[in-house]
Amino acid sequence: MTKAVKALDKLLNTLISCTAVAMLAVMSVVVFAQVVFRLVHASIPWSEEVSKYLLVWCTFLGAALCVRRKSLVGLELLSMLIPKKLNRHLQLFVYLLSVIILGVITVVGIRTLPMIWRQSTPVLKISMGLVYAAIPVGSILMLVNTLIVAYYHIAGEEE
Repeated sequence: MTKAVKALDKLLNTLISCTAVAMLAVMSVVVFAQVVFRLVHASIPWSEEVSKYLLVWCTFLGAALCVRRKSLVGLELLSMLIPKKLNRHLQLFVYLLSVIILGVITVVGIRTLPMIWRQSTPVLKISMGLVYAAIPVGSILMLVNTLIVAYYHIAGEEE
């Protein structure tokens, strides 16, 4: 089972990383182009929308990567004050709580999509559902990465 989890971990997080890097690259180019165009008194009408929506997606994809790398903000003080054995149980409780919260966010995000799918963005005229889809997609990716980190924690293979 460990090989399957490690393979899923590597594949999933490589795909997330590549996608986030590509989105950040596109966003950077679009914003830079808009700045250059403004210098010559022109503009790119769709640049603000593209950069804003890519930033939303990058935020959720980046959060999924941060869950895997354990680099999200946390309260370290409590875990430093309690005994190591109790700390292990506390960490499992935190993982369980995270799974529950991410599950709720995923369900609410999926239920919201049909309500806004017909709405379109002002300039690009794409469905707002594509923008809001970042919420359930990011939550599912965070959920999977939380389960992977919890599995490594239980198996004693923490990095």
